[in-house]
Amino acid sequence: MVAIMNWGAWAVAAALALWMGFDLLRTNRAYDERYLLSSEEGEIVDSDVGETAARS
Repeated sequence: MVAIMNWGAWAVAAALALWMGFDLLRTNRAYDERYLLSSEEGEIVDSDVGETAARS
C-alpha cells in the first residue's frame, strides 16, 4: 500500500512539473518580457494611511 502511495505521489509531482513547464512556455509566448517584468498592474496604496505611493 505504501509503495502505491509513493508511486502516486511521484506521478502527481511529475504531472504538476509538466503542467508548470507547459504554462511557462505558453506564458512566454503570449506576453513580452517587458510586460512580465513590469509592476504597472495597479496603484500601490498604503492601507494604514490611505496614501498612494509616489511614482518615480
